[in-house]
Amino acid sequence: MSWKQKKYEETLNTLVSFWEEKVIADPEGTLILVNQELSSQDVRFGNDWTGRGALMDTVISATISSLEITRASCLNRLNDPQRKK
Repeated sequence: MSWKQKKYEETLNTLVSFWEEKVIADPEGTLILVNQELSSQDVRFGNDWTGRGALMDTVISATISSLEITRASCLNRLNDPQRKK
């Protein structure tokens, strides 16, 4: 496994774990925060005119992936019929 893959997985797992409790406690609020952060990270990902390098590209990609996973978890939790009972 390359150092990029290790860094990607480490970042992804750390951030998914970070958001996990927040999704359970407040999926609606977490969804708002995640959508805001996704917008910010998408802009950050596109702003590479200074040449940030492979490490930061990897971290930003993993961050965006973790936010997408968290977003899906929020939506699944909000749409769960068991939650509304």
